[in-house]
Amino acid sequence: MKKHFNQFVKGLAVPVLAATLLLACKKDASVQQTAAETNSTTTTTPRVKTAYQLVWQDEFDGTSLNTAKWGYENGNLGVNNEKQYYQTQNVTVSGGNLVITARKQTVSGQPYTSGRINTNNSSNKFSIRYGRIEARMKLPMVQGTWPAFWMLGTNITDPNVGWPKCGEIDIMEQVNTNNNVLGTIHWDNNGYVYYSNSTNTTPGDYHVYAVEWDASAIRWYVDNNLYATANIANNINGTDEFHKNFFILLNLAIGGNLPGNTINDAAFPTSMYVDYVRVYSQTNSTAPVGQTVTLKGINNAFVSSENGTQAMTCTRTTAGDWERFTIVDAGDGKVALQSMGKYVSSENGTQPITCSRTSISDWEKFTLETTADGKWAFKGNNGRYISSENGTQAMTCNRTSISGWEAFTH
Repeated sequence: MKKHFNQFVKGLAVPVLAATLLLACKKDASVQQTAAETNSTTTTTPRVKTAYQLVWQDEFDGTSLNTAKWGYENGNLGVNNEKQYYQTQNVTVSGGNLVITARKQTVSGQPYTSGRINTNNSSNKFSIRYGRIEARMKLPMVQGTWPAFWMLGTNITDPNVGWPKCGEIDIMEQVNTNNNVLGTIHWDNNGYVYYSNSTNTTPGDYHVYAVEWDASAIRWYVDNNLYATANIANNINGTDEFHKNFFILLNLAIGGNLPGNTINDAAFPTSMYVDYVRVYSQTNSTAPVGQTVTLKGINNAFVSSENGTQAMTCTRTTAGDWERFTIVDAGDGKVALQSMGKYVSSENGTQPITCSRTSISDWEKFTLETTADGKWAFKGNNGRYISSENGTQAMTCNRTSISGWEAFTH
């Protein structure tokens, strides 16, 4: 749901893990394509092992909106030349669904009413950075309608930020009677820019619309079929907005820049149905199982297994065999690190870590987390993080949070 949207980009997809640039087009400029076009409707097998944990959900099983999870955005918001006035009574919960209904009804000069809700206005504000955000939805398929499932940066209300500097992730948008659904991001890169792609489905039926978002990319799915990927690694093209917290919105707009202002009044009232919204955090966001990597600490030195003969260090200026680690699937979304045939052990945080274990038990299992700047951190089964100790002493696994010493370039 664009704040200000003048131009829609079709057919651009950024391949997963590719280093190609995102499309960057100015608000009123012609489109310039800088990434390869691909068939965007095929089912793909993920190249990385990703594990998720459910952290927030609304199954809409009650009889009214749960205001601990959602808040209303009412009124004429004055965006996109839309024709609706948002009000509370257009948002209901029944039959296991959130139902947002648009009506031909004039309020405060707007010829239609509808509903819009978000998780930032709730009594328990909810936002997230990275994860899988999904909803199962059925759309109205009426000329003039513009349903959306989307996200905004929580800093949008900061007078020094606003839109588009806060960033916007449109998980799903659809207009009119089109079978085409859109996935888009908007941001600021010395001016307004966006990347957008689309795929065909049957929006009048229930489908699961989702993004999977990590420090490297945002990926769009319909029913788990990947159709678009945006590269945000290392803040490429000014995408630092997408490494901050975002909140969730759902709304049904009428008319405006994207659907136009030809509206089928005879089809009103009309509704958008949402079966559920679920949010998952990543517990193993970008672990390339089977890949051999080096790990470099903030002191610009490499982590060494020390061939398993002593406690591990982060002091090596070059990477040899002792400084190479193979990432092994340890089950339940966790990984193990293997070097020279032995596994890294957290030693349960009671002494410096070693690389001398011949098999994987709990102390050799780690949750891999990705930091905002794309580095890796490893959390042991003791709930503590591995630390390089800045190379001044043997490495440990006893830190309660991630700072510079606990993040590793790979």
